[in-house]
Amino acid sequence: KKEQNKVKMGKALVFLSFALLCSCSLSASPGLEVTISESILSKAWQAGVKVALPQLQSLSIPDTSGKTSTPVGSFDYTVSDVQISGFNIGSTSIQLQSGQGVELAASGLTLTVNLQFSFKEESWPHIKTGASATVTVKDGSATIVVLPTSTSDGHLQLSLTSRSVSLGDFEITVDGSMSWLYNFVESLFGGQSKGACESAIESAIDGQIPQLNTYLASLPTQYAIDMWQGSTVTVDYSVVNPPTITSSFMFLDALGGFSVNGQASSCPYKAPDMPQVASGNDVQVYVADYVENCFLYSLHEGGLLTTTIDDSMVPSSSPIHLNTTDLQGLEPNLYAAYPNMLVEVGR
Repeated sequence: KKEQNKVKMGKALVFLSFALLCSCSLSASPGLEVTISESILSKAWQAGVKVALPQLQSLSIPDTSGKTSTPVGSFDYTVSDVQISGFNIGSTSIQLQSGQGVELAASGLTLTVNLQFSFKEESWPHIKTGASATVTVKDGSATIVVLPTSTSDGHLQLSLTSRSVSLGDFEITVDGSMSWLYNFVESLFGGQSKGACESAIESAIDGQIPQLNTYLASLPTQYAIDMWQGSTVTVDYSVVNPPTITSSFMFLDALGGFSVNGQASSCPYKAPDMPQVASGNDVQVYVADYVENCFLYSLHEGGLLTTTIDDSMVPSSSPIHLNTTDLQGLEPNLYAAYPNMLVEVGR
């Protein structure tokens, strides 16, 4: 059983070291610092776009109405049933803005807009007519600026500081029988309808941020590890400061605290200032010796550094074993009280 405990202790220490490095991917006073390059953040942005795209495939635009003049008279018009579909993004890019946030850009936006429009002549004989049109938008763009912050419970959070969508060139197909209205529909979409589509996409972007923050808030900030003697050590890697952003890297500070069996000990050691120096690697993890010291202090306070040595751990070739007979020269009173009995030494 003692050999099993030794193996379990070794595995737990190895696993704890691994957990410290891996848990930093998320970072009182920090003991851990993670440096993330613009390249890694760019890959995260690409992955995020793939997740968000399905929610942008079907957007509804509010109906619009107004008045227009044509060579044949003045008409009241209504544009309705405007639907955006087939939303795709050509490429993405990212730019870290020192002290300001992260600019996320998407270019080569393409989408299809289907709409219905109707007319009613203002004067007699009040002719009514209507048709449908399909608009194919090419080469649009979107820019989002987000500011990463930290919450009071140790999670990352994103604040949207600005966003803009610009739909580029477009082609229009009008119902065959109403093709003579092409110029009007082109003018209409280039004004009100295009702006309404851009606003709808911006609103959809706005709606993505709370969903993302909900996901970030669900991420764990602690990890429990089974140790020896039936105890559990919990690693706390809560984010303790708002991330620091430079032109090439983002720095995350994490706590690096510990508790044993749910009891956190106040670490007596002082956490050093984080260096915020990038090595050039895509991801860099800095673990201060403060973390190691606090870990060992927590084990000590939790009673996990107590060791018991008994006679089974003494080599058989040893001339002295852990029993009162062999130790009577050192402890004669012990032998007198407990003759010929095994001894255990604990610390």
